Amino acid sequence: MKYTKILFLFSLNLLLTITSIQAELPAMDKMWASLELASDTASFRINIPENGCVSIISTVPGRKQIDRIWGPRYMKKGTYKLAFPISRIENRSGFVELFNLHIKPSDTIGTRGSGERQFNYPMGIDWDPGRQEILVADTGNDRIVKLSADGRFISQHGGFGISFGDRSEEREDSLDEPFDVATGGFSDFYISDQNNDRVCIFDSYQSYRGNLYPQANDRRNRLDRPRGLKIDTENNVWVIDGRADKVLKITTTGDKLFELGGYGYSSFQLEDPTQIDVNILGEIYIADRGKGRIAIFDRLGSFQREMKDHLKSPTGVAIDPDGMILVCDDTTNELGLYTPRGVRLLHINSAADGSFFRRPSDISVNENQIFVADSGNHRIVTFVRKKSSSAVPWQAKSAVIE
Repeated sequence: MKYTKILFLFSLNLLLTITSIQAELPAMDKMWASLELASDTASFRINIPENGCVSIISTVPGRKQIDRIWGPRYMKKGTYKLAFPISRIENRSGFVELFNLHIKPSDTIGTRGSGERQFNYPMGIDWDPGRQEILVADTGNDRIVKLSADGRFISQHGGFGISFGDRSEEREDSLDEPFDVATGGFSDFYISDQNNDRVCIFDSYQSYRGNLYPQANDRRNRLDRPRGLKIDTENNVWVIDGRADKVLKITTTGDKLFELGGYGYSSFQLEDPTQIDVNILGEIYIADRGKGRIAIFDRLGSFQREMKDHLKSPTGVAIDPDGMILVCDDTTNELGLYTPRGVRLLHINSAADGSFFRRPSDISVNENQIFVADSGNHRIVTFVRKKSSSAVPWQAKSAVIE
């Protein structure tokens, strides 16, 4: 009888009204969502009162962590029904969010030179959320420059450098055309030291901590002109091996976990890749410059899809806090905002003073700002990032009722 009762309750389905929906039909000019649970599926019915990006998000009680179950996807005004396996949301809660992003140029930092607020073809950039600082790979000056969020000079690291005036002895902490810099991994930052064929480590006190990859005693593994770097949420280091057209995943102890890519014409091979980013789901986004695309792989290195809309030679890629994709292209000289499915929503080609981009090379983003390494103009261009949004909560209780 107990099992008969459970099956009977399943057949009824459990309808959970998420907003304060009355007995009458819900208003079409307001955002609302309802959730219907069955034995093996969950169906969201969502009304979108205006065009925008939609995400279905699950929250983790007591933590800032979120799980993006679906989206973001660009959706036009209307009512939609989305179905998921019950295992994705059972006994969980969260919210459905409708949002739009507004990006506006705000400032430029730097001119050509080797002074405190000067650069020479900067190729890489990253944001340190802990210290609220910008790190720039000032490639032509063989150094890493630290700036405050408003562009004030803080410090520099590396430099081509010589020891005791003897040009035959180069310091270990010197750099030779560093391509990129990435923060993470216990307050350290990592540098792809392009012409020294290595990834090296500095700590937050400007101290050189040695090579991450390859290790000094490693005779099997090599890098050949490493490029883009990224530290993922699990503190793994992703580096592009430039001349090998590969991407390597490395632990913070310098052990290689796996590699993907390699030169070739198939969809899972790469040609002249430059930059990389990894989202909270572990998806890998690669600026595959030679093929004019963003190539997307899953966390195990299997090819998933590609983005090509309006792209010619993408050089930089960054995933913003809402899961949207920012791409810069050094042929079109544009910064574009894309959905994860590759739909371009907007593009910008100039700074606040009206001057146009010239060979932009990399992007970094936080909740309120976007930073672009505008390499050909020897400067950093900053943007204000504003988000307008509305959300409604949902809660999925167990489908089995005693």
